[in-house]
Parts: sequence; C-alpha cells; structure tokens
Amino acid sequence: MVEAKTSGMKLFQKYKKMLKQVKFKFPAELWIIISGALAIGAAVAVITGILLLELPISQVVALVVFLVVIDLMLGYPYVLAMRRINAIETALPDALKQLADTLKSGGTYEYALREISTAEYGPLSEEMENVLRKMEEGENLEDSLNSLSKNVDSRLVRRTMAIINDSIKAGAGLAEVLDEIADDVRAMHRISKERISGTMLQVIFIIAAGSVVAPIIMGMITTVIELLIETSAGIVGGKEEIIEAIAAREYIVTLMQIYLIVEVIASGAMIAMTREGKISKSLIYIPVLLLIAFICYYIALFGSGLMIGGIKG
Repeated sequence: MVEAKTSGMKLFQKYKKMLKQVKFKFPAELWIIISGALAIGAAVAVITGILLLELPISQVVALVVFLVVIDLMLGYPYVLAMRRINAIETALPDALKQLADTLKSGGTYEYALREISTAEYGPLSEEMENVLRKMEEGENLEDSLNSLSKNVDSRLVRRTMAIINDSIKAGAGLAEVLDEIADDVRAMHRISKERISGTMLQVIFIIAAGSVVAPIIMGMITTVIELLIETSAGIVGGKEEIIEAIAAREYIVTLMQIYLIVEVIASGAMIAMTREGKISKSLIYIPVLLLIAFICYYIALFGSGLMIGGIKG
C-alpha cells in the first residue's frame, strides 16, 4: 500500500513537472479534476442517451467514452511535451555545431550560449536562455547544463550534457568534442526516425487487426450469438426461459465488449513498444484505437443484423 502510494506520488510529481515544462495554463491538480469531471459527464450523457432513446447499444460504451475522454484530456499535455522534446532533439545537432564554431572562432561559453539562445531553435533556444540566465546568476557552466538536462525529459539530451560536462572536467578541447557529439546526436536521431519508418508495416498490421478486423468479427459473432439465443428461447417458449436467455445474451455481449477494450489496450501498448520503444506512449494511441474499434464493432453488428433480418424475413 505504501509503495503504491509512493509510486502514485512520483507519477503525479512527474506529471506536474511535465505541465510546467510545456507552460500549461492549468495546475496539475485542477487539470486532473477537470478531466475526470468531463469524462464522468460524457459517460453519464452516453448512458442517459442510450436509456432515453432505447438504443440497441451496450452500456459498456459509456465506459469506453469515459476512458477515451479522460485519456485524451490527461494525455494532451503529454503530447505537447513529446512534441517539445522532439523539437529539442531535432535542433540539438545544429545548435552544438554552431556552439563549436563559435568557440573555434575565439568566443567564450557565454557568448556562444547567447548566440544559441537568440537563434531560431524553438524550445532549445528557450532552454539555452535559461542556462545563460543561471550562469549570469553565478552558477558554473556544469550546474547550468545539468539544469538543462533536468528540464528536458530526454535520454539523448541527458547523455549529451553529461559528455559535455565530462569533457570540461577533463580539460579536453570542447569545440572538437561538440563537433563529434553533434555528428553522433544527428546519427542517433536519424536512427530513431528510421526505426519509426521501418516499423510502419507492423504498426499498420496491429491497427488493422486490433481495431478493424477483430471488432468486425466480434460484431458478427455477437449477432450470431443473439440469433441463437433468441431462437432457442423461442423454441422453449417459457417466460422464465426467455428472461434467462435475455440475461445470458446481455452477459455474453458485455464480456465480449470488455474483451474488445482489453484487446485494443494491448494493441496500443504493442504499437508504442514497436514504434517508440516506450509503453508510456501508448496513451497517444489507445483513445483513437478504442474509437475506431467500437465504431467498426457497431457497424458490423448493425450490418450483420440487417443481413440476418433480411434472411429471416
């Protein structure tokens, strides 16, 4: 219990830090409350609509809507943070090259960092400006660069700053080291992009299988199960048997839809691991996959119901 609470606090602190990094307008606590309230409101609205309009849709859809809304709301700052990190990693090689050229021409660390902070490197220029401000406040270069690695949740940035600090401690020629680091960072970033493009076919297959094909098959199976249960109940003809048959049908359909949710979540996790190498990035994919899956499921359910109804008629 204590470990779970500690883990939850760490996760919350990390989320709070992430919102601060992307300069989000709402505090973390308020955003979580807003997200939960909107998700609950959307789920209640869906249940109310199903009951009032007597739609042939399971109330499990309300759970799906709740998960999708809260995931999109809580995941939006995460998407902004990932976009920021990607922009910093993309601009880092060019910034290091410029830093090296400035040092080679006789410029000081402060002058080189000032040039980077005024250049058009997006979020990286802002972070370099923070580094420069810390140096002006009296911190040394090593501590200032460490603050950069803490503000950017990127393994690539952390390793780059660590190598630069080690080079400064060792007294090596920083300009030459920066040139080599820039080439290595550019190569690593290119490899990461190639990994994403190289796994495109696998990702498309997982999306097609998990969010299109499987829901369509399950929608058709649901129709067949409902037909068999209704037929068997009609043959028996007793009132109690019909009530039991309806309850069994609802139970089986609910289980199938819950399985569909679990299967889509697993698909999102596999996509994140295949494409990004981080299961946490499944937060980006799961809401969209859930929407696609249930749309395909109900299209198949209604379509197969119309076909069977035409055959029966």
